[in-house]
Amino acid sequence: MTVTRDSNGPQIVIDAALDPSTAIGLDLAGWERLLSCARRNAVLAYIAKRTVAAGLIDAVPDAPRAAMLSALASAARLAQLALWELERVHRVMRTVGIPMIALKGVAYLLRGMPHAGSRIISDIDVMVEHRRIDEAENALLAAGWRGTKLDPYDQRYYRKWSHEIPPLRFPGRVLSVDVHHTICPPVSRLRPKPEAFWKNSIESAHHGVGLLSPADSFLHGAVHLFFDSDFDGRFRDLLDLHEMLTLFASEDEFWTLLVEAARAQGLGRPLYYALDTLPRILRTPVPVEVLREVRQFRPPPQVDLWMARTLHAMLMPADPEVWPLAHGGRRWLMYARSHWLRMPPYLLLPHLLRKAWRSVRAASPE
Repeated sequence: MTVTRDSNGPQIVIDAALDPSTAIGLDLAGWERLLSCARRNAVLAYIAKRTVAAGLIDAVPDAPRAAMLSALASAARLAQLALWELERVHRVMRTVGIPMIALKGVAYLLRGMPHAGSRIISDIDVMVEHRRIDEAENALLAAGWRGTKLDPYDQRYYRKWSHEIPPLRFPGRVLSVDVHHTICPPVSRLRPKPEAFWKNSIESAHHGVGLLSPADSFLHGAVHLFFDSDFDGRFRDLLDLHEMLTLFASEDEFWTLLVEAARAQGLGRPLYYALDTLPRILRTPVPVEVLREVRQFRPPPQVDLWMARTLHAMLMPADPEVWPLAHGGRRWLMYARSHWLRMPPYLLLPHLLRKAWRSVRAASPE
């Protein structure tokens, strides 16, 4: 297959992510589109890893091959740093007797997921019980970590309205640490019970560090993407959900447990959006009976239609060369929606006005 300069960059990225052999016939202009679009969406290392696994890396032209291998090496180094940082955090938590659960990217590494080492990791996420989160923060601060959000408003926002404390970073290290006490802001419209996550959690290969159950891990990813996201370049997060379903689908009773957990925790809507969107964009196989069952969580028909179209547009790989006006409008609406779902109106308006004022100040010349 020969792909020319007029080929669609986002579709090339999807095709290469699902089947690396589709990229082998690209001409140099096609490779340029693939590389730039994959970088914009933080999935170049993912495509590189799948290309290497398929035994096709030597068939890639020299310049693209060098770019792919460089991206893969960078991601592998970040994965190494993430596991190292997790071990340092765990040592502190173990000293004070606080159990913890690894979340998101570092959890994928502990699960040994095939794509985990190709993710661009910027922080590590862990969860502790809400009753011990102050103790966990104080222990990390005493061990040398420092806060990164020092503005008084940010401190108040995190501590009163968020599901995590302000991010911490050890001086001189690359990755920050996000310590959660649940997966949704306590003032949001979604309020799952963290006790259920702890009850269903499983032990990881790293003794003393837990993982969410497969069903809860997928629901966390769905909540993060569909209810707690600005939708700017989130194709990578959609790939995470695709990889989880690919891995977990073979486990006994996974689909039953997934739907039951969503119903019990009030997370049916993000599950519906995830299972409706994944087959449309990434051709992720989902049993027909499961798709039929999660339709009980659909929004009203008009909202459902608008969301289906918008999610398809927003979760396709973002093309760095083409930004339709409608895309910017949709992105703003989804940004406003994510905040509306996270905060009640009396908190939302002052918060958005403050963020807008900060943006204006940041854009103003000195």
